[in-house]
Amino acid sequence: MKRINPLYLLIALNVLLVLFRDWLLPEETTAAIAANVESVLVALGPFGYAGLVVAFGICGFFFLPFVIPLGLLSGALYGPWAGTAVTLAGLVVSTITLTLSVRHVFTGLQRTIDKRPKLKHLIASADRRLNLVIVMVRFAVVVPALLQSLALAMTHASVTRLALVTSVASIPAAAIYAFIGAGLVAGDELTDLAFYLAIPVVLLLALSASLAWFTSRLGDPAD
Repeated sequence: MKRINPLYLLIALNVLLVLFRDWLLPEETTAAIAANVESVLVALGPFGYAGLVVAFGICGFFFLPFVIPLGLLSGALYGPWAGTAVTLAGLVVSTITLTLSVRHVFTGLQRTIDKRPKLKHLIASADRRLNLVIVMVRFAVVVPALLQSLALAMTHASVTRLALVTSVASIPAAAIYAFIGAGLVAGDELTDLAFYLAIPVVLLLALSASLAWFTSRLGDPAD
């Protein structure tokens, strides 16, 4: 009997979670869980920061699609600036755990790519400019962070390189998540809401312009 790849099981569980989220976790239950999580993290004080970072790492290792919600939660709990720092640390840790998971635990994805020459050629092209590719992927904040990390884990970049470049290139994404999260709990003050929304919009525009510039450099044969 053919052995089922555990990676496929994890992907299937993620899909089921998204499709049947409202049935599995009704709105009342979700609100109660959120309130309990918030109270626990606040009660932990500084250790709450570490708890959130650990949660990022767990989500990365098991490919759980909660990285962005955790970033929003960081901003909502700790404000835009501390929330950005916590989110950035979480993104780096989740990158490390996901890469280790893909390369050493749930290796089915790598074996699938090895059977597809076109994908192998695409990855080989990325390997020639790893730093630039990592920056471009991290700047594409419209792509879920989990998918970004999965794509980067398929390259031959070392875990150290992925972590270091991500720690810089993911600063805008971390700020966007944290500022939006802070804005969700900012209340009805129009000036506060405008500030928390303006920063993500400016960052998105800057990232779009940067991606266009990087793309032109990537396609320049003389560079």
